[in-house]
Amino acid sequence: MSFAHAPITIEGDPLGILSAFSKSAKGIFTEEFTELFKSLAGQIGVAWRNAKQTEKLIEAREKEREMEIARTIQLSLLPASIPQFSGVSLAGICVPAREVGGDYYDFLPGEDDTLDLVIADVSGHNVGAALIMTETRTLIQAKAQGLRSASETVHTLNEFLYDDLNRAELFITLFYLKYHSGTRQLSFASAGHNPPVIVRSGSGVCERLDPDGLILGIKRGVSFEEQKVQLHPGDLLVLYTDGITEAEDREGAFFGEDRLCGLLREHRHLSPQQLIDQLLQEARHFSRSKNFNDDVTLVVMRVDH
Repeated sequence: MSFAHAPITIEGDPLGILSAFSKSAKGIFTEEFTELFKSLAGQIGVAWRNAKQTEKLIEAREKEREMEIARTIQLSLLPASIPQFSGVSLAGICVPAREVGGDYYDFLPGEDDTLDLVIADVSGHNVGAALIMTETRTLIQAKAQGLRSASETVHTLNEFLYDDLNRAELFITLFYLKYHSGTRQLSFASAGHNPPVIVRSGSGVCERLDPDGLILGIKRGVSFEEQKVQLHPGDLLVLYTDGITEAEDREGAFFGEDRLCGLLREHRHLSPQQLIDQLLQEARHFSRSKNFNDDVTLVVMRVDH
């Protein structure tokens, strides 16, 4: 009985052994056969590597396609235009990261001289997260105008979305505000979202809006605190997601809320759109990158009169 063995390797790493044997013929494994056998083992190794690389390429393309779908869904949720609303100037933007996120914002003018503003961020970076945000937007647009207060709106969203969020193992941070143009009063409620800030026109003081409220999808029957604040001509309201405050420099330091408030005070004379452009420029300069690690969403409202 004769045996022949040849190692199957890729770049020196062993994958297996190619073996052959003959029960009767002797001398069959000549030097020429051995060289051919080694060559065959080498080709098997190359074929195995190519198959694995092709498999990874297919997986990467499928993931990329999924990200494209999620990004398309996400961007389709954002306002197509900024509404004209008496007494205020508005601007908003969502800058998608390399990986799709779940940021969302909206302006909802009412029939009774009210303007609702919402900003939200769903956990996860996939089609499922984008679909959850689609459901959230649909509920907001269908229910918000029929609800009297910001806290009632957030409570209703939590009750409607709880089961879907629980099954998907996702959660949503959200901040909801109602502005009454006749009184210039702002009422608001939070579901664990980054506190928006008001920059006062005269003093430049930065006031954080931080009512108590649990993230959506954690628990049923949650009560959300509602707070109110009086605005004055020239005041700025700035909403944001953590993509900007958690932008990092090369040493790993965060952009942070203090830096954000400092820039808002410094540039509070700018129009809402100019202010957004300035903040994005400063954040990119800070991180020394044109791209952010997470979606960056900013909404600015200035009280004109």
